[in-house]
Amino acid sequence: MSALFNYFFELCLLRAKPQDLPVSRVLLGLVIAANIVVGVLAFSDLYGSVLRALMASVVENLFFLTILGLLLYFKELFPRFNQSATALLGSSTLLAIILIPLYSMAGDAADHSVMAVVADLGALLLLIWSLMVMGHVLRYTLDVPFGRGISLAIVYFLLSSLFVGSLFPLS
Repeated sequence: MSALFNYFFELCLLRAKPQDLPVSRVLLGLVIAANIVVGVLAFSDLYGSVLRALMASVVENLFFLTILGLLLYFKELFPRFNQSATALLGSSTLLAIILIPLYSMAGDAADHSVMAVVADLGALLLLIWSLMVMGHVLRYTLDVPFGRGISLAIVYFLLSSLFVGSLFPLS
């Protein structure tokens, strides 16, 4: 378990590659489950309830897996799906864990305290870093330059936000 945490930590520092992971359906399933649980913990206040956060997290994971699968299928790289999905969802989970104390620190959304501003700035920086991590993984997954990987990550983030946000508006 420690080796797995170290891998995702190194991936978040842009030092590891998705192909460094073993191909394992069990590991992918565990990472998907962890991503959903952390998503619920991080975003239940934003969605107004645990149930809505759970549904949004499941839909977001399905959307992500579908988009990644289609990208890999059309680039004829589908055998990379397992490792890529595990790497992307595992790093996303690790970064989302950091959001939990940030959102707790923010307090009331209408509050403009220094702590709320610091928390919002931290969340913005974490979003930028997560897009860089996603771009890093996509670079190796799709055999594209880092800039194109980041561009794809930004497009995915926007599409996902629009899709999930249209189904589950924030409260």
